[in-house]
Amino acid sequence: MAELFIGALAASGFFLLVRFARGKGLYVPWWGWVLTLAGLLYGVFVLEVVVAFLREGLPQGAAVMGTILGFGAALWAVLLARFVFRYPAPRVAGSSQGRSP
Repeated sequence: MAELFIGALAASGFFLLVRFARGKGLYVPWWGWVLTLAGLLYGVFVLEVVVAFLREGLPQGAAVMGTILGFGAALWAVLLARFVFRYPAPRVAGSSQGRSP
């Protein structure tokens, strides 16, 4: 049951992120979405590891592994927010936008 909840949480989080980015007009290149999806899958992996440790009856192991792996997931999220999801779209050099003839 926990796996179903984690999967639903990950899928809804991704779709909400896509909706937020489109609603705000954020420029996200194609490789940014690939990195975002990889980070989301890593976050699902971290949650699954914690759930597996808890099911085995090892709460201290779940806390340690959740902290170690969760730090990487948090770092990934901060880097994505800083370098991938940016506003506004960058201007293309040589384009005629905003120039008078």
